[in-house]
Formats: sequence, C-alpha cells, structure tokens
Amino acid sequence: MSIIQSNKLNNNAIDENCFHRLADAALTVLFDALEKADRNGTLDVEYADGVMTISLPSGQQYIVNKHMASRQIWLSSPKSGGLHFNYIPLPQAGGLENWSLSDGRGLPDVLFAELQAATGEKFT
Repeated sequence: MSIIQSNKLNNNAIDENCFHRLADAALTVLFDALEKADRNGTLDVEYADGVMTISLPSGQQYIVNKHMASRQIWLSSPKSGGLHFNYIPLPQAGGLENWSLSDGRGLPDVLFAELQAATGEKFT
C-alpha cells in the first residue's frame, strides 16, 4: 500500500469550515507561486471567491476551483480535461502538496507541467 493510499482521508470527513480553510490556503499558495514564477508575464492569472482562472496567450484557459460538495479542488485543463484532487494529510507537507489525484500526482506537479508544456516556461 502506498503512502497516498494509507493516508487517504475520506474528504467527506472534513467539515465545511476546515475544507474552506485548507482549500483557500492551497489556492492562495498556488496563485502566489504562479505570479512569482511567471517572470515574462505570459500568464493572466485571476483569483477570486475560490476560483482561479489562468489564461494563456493562445486563448486557452485553466480553471482551478474548490468544490464544496465533494471536498475537492478541481482543475479544468485544455490538455487533460477535468481532474479532481483530494486532500491527503501528509505530515511532512503543508499546502499544495496535500492535494493529490488518486494516482499520487499532486496539484502543483500536474498544473506546472502542463503550463510549462504549453508556454515553454519553467514553473516551480
């Protein structure tokens, strides 16, 4: 059993206030990381009310939002479609690393890799 499977939390066990706190913190960290990493001003990033829109010069958009009913962070991507990230309580992590797909890939890894492929810029 992988660490992801053994530490997987039933997202419905997270109460509403805790979910909003965790998801808002992760989205704020993600927004700040994108703003800092986008040295050339390639991305147009907007974040408000739990929804982040990342627009590329090509007109393509990524949408990252918190989804209260499922207690997940959702990513809508022009490359990979819709992805749903669950909160995983990892003791050594804190923030973005805690939001993962069932295969273990984390939100920043997936999003930054796709943005790098789309723009040629490195995002970390």
